Amino acid sequence: MDLFSCLSPFVFCSFASGSSGNCYYVGRQDEGIIVDVGISALQVVTALKKNDLRISDIKAILVTHDHIDHVKGLEVLTKDHPIPIYAHSDCLQGLVEGKATKNVDQGLFHEIEPLQPFEICGITVEAFPVMHDGRGAVGYHFNYEGHTLTIATDIGMLDKVVKEEIRRADHLSNEESARFVADAYHTGMKNIMLCHLSENNNTPERAMQCLYQQFRKKHVHPDVNTSIFPLPRHKSTGFVYL
Repeated sequence: MDLFSCLSPFVFCSFASGSSGNCYYVGRQDEGIIVDVGISALQVVTALKKNDLRISDIKAILVTHDHIDHVKGLEVLTKDHPIPIYAHSDCLQGLVEGKATKNVDQGLFHEIEPLQPFEICGITVEAFPVMHDGRGAVGYHFNYEGHTLTIATDIGMLDKVVKEEIRRADHLSNEESARFVADAYHTGMKNIMLCHLSENNNTPERAMQCLYQQFRKKHVHPDVNTSIFPLPRHKSTGFVYL
């Protein structure tokens, strides 16, 4: 472990991000949380291993909504590894009725309430509602010892709650318009990650170009310590220290 990672105990890792599947790790380097399981169970276990983590290090799975690219690996993963599943009640019902998730053990379900913080392995988690056609769709805000992260994907429109939750972060992960990112930017944001880019209708290069165009238009000059990058669709990012 190097000095920088010692100073940054809170980490994020994208295992997959895009219209073909989404899965993220949030936590410490020895235990944490998975957000969405839109890839196969084998891919999850392999990605964890590449980052020196085991499936036993995962203390919870948070689900943003019930669309297949966020839950298709959930049933197989939790059959072999009974990890608690946290989601909005509408999302949990969607899992019960979903073709790929109907056999998930409902004994693992934990219902969450938007804007009501709860704690998992020392991380304070707060869900917030987002405008999307998935059932019980939420984003998540995380706080660990003052290090923060906001994950908000599949957002149909920007309402007041979503804007405020993203502005709370010193880390931004979303599919928002480049215009809003430019408006919301502050120098405390350590990382801006463009996630869930469409495989057919977008490219990382196009998304980055659009973002920088808006920065120039609004005379925004990102701090040299702010990292801005798209998340890869099919491979792990490795740890991003928050």
